[in-house]
Amino acid sequence: MRRGLSHRGWLQAGCLLTVVLLASCSQSAKQAPQAVPSQAPQALASPSSSPPEQDQITDERTVLAAQHALAQLGYPVGVADGVAGPATRRAILAFQKDRGLAEDGRLTPALVKLLVGLAAQLPKVNMTAVTAGDVLLFADGSKEIVKADRIVTWELEAKGGLVAIRPSTAGWPPAARAGLDWATSHALDIAGGPPVVWSSTGVEQHFEIHATAVLPPREAALAGNAAQSCRHFELWAPERHYPGIACRDPQGEWFFLHSRIRLAHPARKLGPAVETGANPRAR
Repeated sequence: MRRGLSHRGWLQAGCLLTVVLLASCSQSAKQAPQAVPSQAPQALASPSSSPPEQDQITDERTVLAAQHALAQLGYPVGVADGVAGPATRRAILAFQKDRGLAEDGRLTPALVKLLVGLAAQLPKVNMTAVTAGDVLLFADGSKEIVKADRIVTWELEAKGGLVAIRPSTAGWPPAARAGLDWATSHALDIAGGPPVVWSSTGVEQHFEIHATAVLPPREAALAGNAAQSCRHFELWAPERHYPGIACRDPQGEWFFLHSRIRLAHPARKLGPAVETGANPRAR
């Protein structure tokens, strides 16, 4: 009896051990949670370099137009020379700041269009700032040498009306004086064409000379029967301009309306002095 019970006990113990082993195996068989492979941190994309500023204006005539517009709008650019230098950049930045635009100082086609458009909307008041030494020519044949800086109205009716305002040439070399006349004559010859730019060795001033083929009504009235042979012209300098009326005689020479003052002719009057003393060129 005892032997039989002992045998059953061993069987029960074996079964219990088997159950324990199976339970242990089932626990170990459970898959451990797979570790999520850590993703390598993505490198921060460095800001791409700015693309080339291909819309930056460099054309000399366009830059010059923008410089004139900036000056008219009250943003001085120093010397208007057709080069967008530091002074022009400062003027652009000031304009952009006042208008609430992005302040990058760049002269783009859109900015040029805006500047020129705003300048065109300015009131057309023909006022000229003259300085000591400038010369006023009147329709009655008289002239006045300006004694002190002041503002002159081009439509001035005194002494029959103004026919020209000439810049002071005191201290200029003779070749430079003749050279300015030459450049003005050339601009009158091609009235309505591109402006003529003049500069001369030894002279700080330089001018862009514009001429129109048809006189406005007031000037045509001053010219009378000679109006068909006359032209309006202006010498543009930084922050000032010098208007005038010139007429052509039968020999093709230009002279100031109602005046005996004639403009030097490049072919017949200047000779080699033009090459050494002045540098007019059409844009």
